Amino acid sequence: MCKLTLLLGSICIGLSGLGTLSYAQTTLPRLDLATLSPPATWQRAGGLLASPDGPTLKAKAGQESLLISTGKEALTLATPASDFSLQFDVLMSAGANASLVLPNGESLSLDHSLDITPLLRAPGLWQTIRLDYRAESSLMTPTIERLIVNGVVVREGYKLTRKAAGAKPVQVQAQTGSLAVRNVGYRALENRSVANWAGPVNYKLYGESIETREELNSKTPVKSDTVSKISYNVSYGRSGRFAMLYNGKLNVPTAGDYQFDLVMGGIAGLWVDGKPVIPVVYDELGAVKTHSMPLTAGTHAVEVMYARSWPRPGLGLFISQAGTRPQALHADGSLPEFSPPGQVTVQPDTKPTLIRSFIQLPGERNKRTKSLSVGSASGVHYAVDLGQMALLMAWKGDFADVTQMWYERGEPQLLKPMGTVIMPSPKPAFAMLPSANAAWPDSLNEDVLTYGGLVLAKDGSPTLEYIMNGLTIRESLRPAANRLDHVFAVTGNVPAQPVYCRLAAGKTIDEVAKGLYAIDDRSYYIRVDPKAGLTVRQQGGQQELVMPVSLKDGAGTVQYAIEF
Repeated sequence: MCKLTLLLGSICIGLSGLGTLSYAQTTLPRLDLATLSPPATWQRAGGLLASPDGPTLKAKAGQESLLISTGKEALTLATPASDFSLQFDVLMSAGANASLVLPNGESLSLDHSLDITPLLRAPGLWQTIRLDYRAESSLMTPTIERLIVNGVVVREGYKLTRKAAGAKPVQVQAQTGSLAVRNVGYRALENRSVANWAGPVNYKLYGESIETREELNSKTPVKSDTVSKISYNVSYGRSGRFAMLYNGKLNVPTAGDYQFDLVMGGIAGLWVDGKPVIPVVYDELGAVKTHSMPLTAGTHAVEVMYARSWPRPGLGLFISQAGTRPQALHADGSLPEFSPPGQVTVQPDTKPTLIRSFIQLPGERNKRTKSLSVGSASGVHYAVDLGQMALLMAWKGDFADVTQMWYERGEPQLLKPMGTVIMPSPKPAFAMLPSANAAWPDSLNEDVLTYGGLVLAKDGSPTLEYIMNGLTIRESLRPAANRLDHVFAVTGNVPAQPVYCRLAAGKTIDEVAKGLYAIDDRSYYIRVDPKAGLTVRQQGGQQELVMPVSLKDGAGTVQYAIEF
């Protein structure tokens, strides 16, 4: 059983032509930690030692890249004079009571909030907090325009009522335990025009969807004309596939560093002065592609390519400087002003909820068409590729957004996780290797690995079965508080080549205690029996956590926990 929910949402666009880019979060200028003035109870460090059970954090020497607290004093991250965006990573020790103090004097508790706490990763892991804040004015109270925790929007358009006498600094502090802070990004958000079109923008409209700019050279447009600003609406109501190419001169009054933000529902790319600055990419409406670059004073040639595809259509181009809100270079209506379709979500009841769907991971061009997602009432969920015996992702929070599966025609039929996501190892979990140093396969053919079905326990939890070169492998994942217990039971005759299991992969793997490994810059932990004989090896530009599978009397077991 599960709960099916239809949520009505909205998409915000710019005001008076000065775009408030609220489709997605753009890149913020990084603050140099040397510019921060920490109190005496905060120390600069090049790294840290932490575990999910430790009440304190220990500093490591090295190039100073983070700050660690040893007391209750607050660390000032910014002293804003107006609207702003702030993003930072924070890591908490076990039992830490952390809060974020806002300019109006209110505090947001990170570990005692009903909407924030379920999305936090385990102690000793990095959390990413993003705050877009609108200051108090004569017309409105101070407002959290958007608060994002580990990639999930938890508050939007949230009115604050408590007022302070004058703006206070934005601070982070811990009443108990220790904190570490790094990667502080900040941008003041002044409503100011920084550039404008020097004249009409030329465009060509093509009657087919074209995925590269080079292909346009051999195509004949169905219409050529000019507009005052880039506008998706020059498609003149075409509901099928088509493409557009815009060419215009952008007037930049002052030399400096500028940021372009390209928003598309479909396929789009950006060129400035003939050079590609945002590669042509396919994405859903709401995705933002960003590029920062220096521009001289004067006019610059700007080209935008757009092609309609399955995603909900729309096109927007914004420009900004470090202290300004993104300014729209597109016409009103080029990005949808109406409410989008209601969001269809699924939430598990007492028993696990199983959904078969397509899943597309970041950076992958092809969908995973044999995917199973399992939701638990505990708030810990996961998805596997049944064709590859690969754990695609695990997440905490709400379960599944199935709008693209069940709304209208259900295209592109993708299930989306709704919580804090980790991606442990989207390759096959098991492989037979000629040596311990052999490359791990990206995929396994059906003549090597075959999915054999699943069996449901009394509580509804599935156990998956596979056949790999004569071995029978039964896989189970069981959610618990802040973790997934992952067990493989292997039976069969000893194969000609050794069998290995890959538990995780990432840019970094650090053993923080015996049998406890922090993966991919402290995104999650792998906890395993210290006697399991694990190996951390370097392969293909990343590290892998691999262990041999021993078969005794025709049976063996691999067991570990993913903590996040």
